[in-house]
Amino acid sequence: MHQEINQQRVKNINEMLLEMAAGNFFYRIPRTGNDDELEVLTVLINWLAQEIKEGVFHLGYINPHAAYHYVVQTTLLLDLDFTIMDFSSDIPNLLGSEPNKILGQDFDKILAPESVQVWRIIADKMQQGALHYTTLPLIFLTSDKLIIDTFCSVSKLFPSGLVIVSSFKAAPVEQKNIIGQEKVTYNELDVQLIQAVYDYVLEYNGASFPTLQELARIFGTNENKLKVGFRYLFKTSIYQLYNNQRLERSLHLIQHTKIPLKNIALLIGFSTHSSFSRAFKIKYGCPPTHFERKSSSKSDNPVL
Repeated sequence: MHQEINQQRVKNINEMLLEMAAGNFFYRIPRTGNDDELEVLTVLINWLAQEIKEGVFHLGYINPHAAYHYVVQTTLLLDLDFTIMDFSSDIPNLLGSEPNKILGQDFDKILAPESVQVWRIIADKMQQGALHYTTLPLIFLTSDKLIIDTFCSVSKLFPSGLVIVSSFKAAPVEQKNIIGQEKVTYNELDVQLIQAVYDYVLEYNGASFPTLQELARIFGTNENKLKVGFRYLFKTSIYQLYNNQRLERSLHLIQHTKIPLKNIALLIGFSTHSSFSRAFKIKYGCPPTHFERKSSSKSDNPVL
């Protein structure tokens, strides 16, 4: 019996390695709790899959300013007894099972043991009418005894009472390269450097903003790489970001201090009041003189 269990564990490890070789890093090998070499190997492979997944999809370096949407990964339709009556075309491949073996199965039969109890609580509440929609993490179990961590939405339809279970993941909206159709890739150091430039722009408080050439020299890179990389990752130019930031600061100063407008223009880096007024009107639709001036209860020294 012990030998058969170990053979299944070795089979799980082989299946996991094949999935990883095919580029699928979403599966995991279920843990047994045993204190042996196979368990150590299981932990290492699961860890490696997670590390590769995060490296491939840059999960540690997601651009918070990019547009993201949720992409539905799998969908199952359950009847009133939570039996699987229909599913999206990717389910058989995901679970490694024939479609006819999935149809008619109780939904909890394709869940890992640790998710079964959680699911039954949700199912009971839905049957009682106390719950109509929720989101929760669920772990699916494949035919090869691999586990798949997912985050699911569960919705009860009206008036039929049928239930839709969808697992989904966040993904960035695909953007075409501004230079052409070829995909642009950046390594970890490139992303960190461009993020540092972004932070520099946000925190910049000087009267004269550096030129692109000066920025490239400050950050030890070339102008083209900085210019193209910044626009690719943040969908705007360095100067556009800087200009928006300083105009937002100017609005704060106008509304909360008595500093003369010509002084505000100089503080935020405009050489003349007229150029400041023109840029302000383009952004806000009216000149700075149209905003009511409010005196600060404290000092009028700006905090930018």
